[in-house]
Amino acid sequence: AAPVQAFETFQELDKTCKASEEMDSICAGAAEYVGTATWAGMLCILEKKGRITKENLVLTWDEMFKLGVTPLAKEAIERTLEGFPDCSIKSIP
Repeated sequence: AAPVQAFETFQELDKTCKASEEMDSICAGAAEYVGTATWAGMLCILEKKGRITKENLVLTWDEMFKLGVTPLAKEAIERTLEGFPDCSIKSIP
């Protein structure tokens, strides 16, 4: 396999993502997965550090799901929560 060139700027990434409909879909899926995993992980980290209470964490978590969640986002959340066994959010409602 040929080596893959890393993107050094947003412009390079954006140009590649917009190169075709398929690439746009791949980039959007990757962004959704990483963004959702980061959001879930950050809530658990904030709870662990005492910067957000269990009660506020659960309220924030429930509010997110009023907006709906895709299967890709659900998988990102479940995989992220595996790394935070003591986090108050355990599953998707």
